[in-house]
Amino acid sequence: MSADLNAWLDVALPQMLRDFLPGRRWFAGKARALQSVDIEDGAWVADDAGTTCALVIAGVRYADNVRERYALLLAFVEGERNLPIVGRVDRGDASRWVVEAATDADAALALMRGLVGVADRPTVRGGQLHFADATEAAARVITAAGRGSIRALGAEQSNTSLLVDRALVFKLFRKLDEGENPELEMGRFLSTRTTFRAVPALHGSLTYTSPKGVPSTVGVLQQWIDNRGDGWSYVLGQLRGPGGEPGGGWLPHDLVTLGAMTADFHAALASGVDEPAFAPEDVTSQDVQSWLGARREQAARARALVERSLAGWPDDVRAMGESLLDLRHGVWLSRAPAIEAKAARFQKIRVHGDYHLGQTLKTRDAFVIIDLEGEPARPLAERRLKHCALKDVAGMIRSFDYAVETARAGDPDNSTEGVPAARLRAAFLDGYLGSARAHDAIFLPQDGLVLDAWIDFFEVEKALYELEYEINNRPAWVRIPLRGILRILKGAA
Repeated sequence: MSADLNAWLDVALPQMLRDFLPGRRWFAGKARALQSVDIEDGAWVADDAGTTCALVIAGVRYADNVRERYALLLAFVEGERNLPIVGRVDRGDASRWVVEAATDADAALALMRGLVGVADRPTVRGGQLHFADATEAAARVITAAGRGSIRALGAEQSNTSLLVDRALVFKLFRKLDEGENPELEMGRFLSTRTTFRAVPALHGSLTYTSPKGVPSTVGVLQQWIDNRGDGWSYVLGQLRGPGGEPGGGWLPHDLVTLGAMTADFHAALASGVDEPAFAPEDVTSQDVQSWLGARREQAARARALVERSLAGWPDDVRAMGESLLDLRHGVWLSRAPAIEAKAARFQKIRVHGDYHLGQTLKTRDAFVIIDLEGEPARPLAERRLKHCALKDVAGMIRSFDYAVETARAGDPDNSTEGVPAARLRAAFLDGYLGSARAHDAIFLPQDGLVLDAWIDFFEVEKALYELEYEINNRPAWVRIPLRGILRILKGAA
């Protein structure tokens, strides 16, 4: 591209993005003091109409010297479009609007066409865009796709997703970490090395490699799954049960299916014995001490938060908080002696890492797991760590409590007593443990008491995380994690 556009990357764009980024939903630094923005790199592309577009890698530095990187797809357009405006640039006698065009069909398609016959594309700073993992199906869809066959999926969250011809989904990762994103790594492994098919199949990937040779996953192309909505919406609808008994009689059966599929997912992840990134590893005493140490710190933070917040809570919630504080500190570790005694008799594996009802899609007959990247706010290296599979199980179980409470709050006349959270929990665990035993699961303790202790441990861990979040962000919801923590810890006392 022309020298004036490349110079614009250095001169005008950084200030434009400094003003633009804090307003984006996918920008993670809204609560931090933004110090500067610079353009680390970029690659020029053009759509079918000849519009100049650029995939831009922006570096963000905060006042505390923390640095992050973000991917943007920018387009230079003459007239206004229904796209977020970054700024305006003058080029001689002509002026152009600069818009964020990741949700624009033409711009996105121009980028995706790199998956058809183009393995690499140089960047302006000496880096490279690498297109890989493309399937024949992806090439056919992208080649035939037109503007009318591409649309954005839902509201932007931490990523931006587009549906392509109701066959594929292109996901653009906004915040870039150094290394391969677990969404790509796990998707490739499950699609090519296992028979597990309850995840969207991988059909392509886009990786940016910096001039220093450091790769970062920018995007993935995945199978589109026909669905009836996410698992959260489905379970909530069943609990509200218009025209019949809450749950309609089908919900526990569905959750048995979900539990069995979750165990199948873990068994597939545990099958990569010849791949270091997926090979199961024995849980060691060091692992256990690390998990217990993190729990002690978590419990101390939560206890202090409850003590500071207690006075402002409604009477019934304050009573629960006081009951929690009355428990001796050791109980907050949830049967730690049983855990420590037989710590090394199962193996840790790769896990989802952010597993709950909203991370599944309800299909006609079953469920599909989505969003394999883990918790986006956590460092990528942490998200790739092997862990106890019951961490995922606990995340799913905790979302049942939230679904039941949400259903009750949304319709006070429709009591959910017919399908309490305990029944949903039991159904999911029946399905999970039954399927896990069929797989001779190496990722679960074989001793039933120790298994129960670990389930309790990770449920409390998740509930303590929820408690901190709700106190700081949604005080009206504090009762949900409080009730869950008390249920488990009073049983362990």
